[in-house]
Amino acid sequence: MRLKSILYIAGVASLIWTACNSNNQKQDTSTDTTSRGAGVTTVESDTATFAATQDSIALTLSNGAAEQKGMMEKGKHMVFSFDVSKPGKLQASVKPDAANGNVRIAQIFMPDHTADGPFGMEMTYDLKQTGEYRLVISENQMAGDPYQGPFTLYVKVE
Repeated sequence: MRLKSILYIAGVASLIWTACNSNNQKQDTSTDTTSRGAGVTTVESDTATFAATQDSIALTLSNGAAEQKGMMEKGKHMVFSFDVSKPGKLQASVKPDAANGNVRIAQIFMPDHTADGPFGMEMTYDLKQTGEYRLVISENQMAGDPYQGPFTLYVKVE
């Protein structure tokens, strides 16, 4: 129980620090009609510095899905949040651009601040609550070399 409290406080402190120190960055939002399906929102930055300097990104689900590029730095993690208006099933995956990229979905935080994880590069999860969920993406410290490079997170809620 104490570990959950510490993780929760660290997560909240990280979100507050990021919000207070974030720069306004221009985002280009477009619709992807590739194999992931029509209506998938893709948010990409003008430069790689956006993903490298932002460690918390709010996803907007379009037709229940989102695709977001990010930049993993050695020893860092990124948090992606999204809102769920009714219970459903989450399918998420993270794909590094490098074939041997060591990146995974580390944790999911629920609206009631409970957490679950770790996961691998893909996960399926029953979303039983409404509200804001957060996915933590990080290196798998138990396997492989530290990863520094781009990745793409795919999220779908049905």
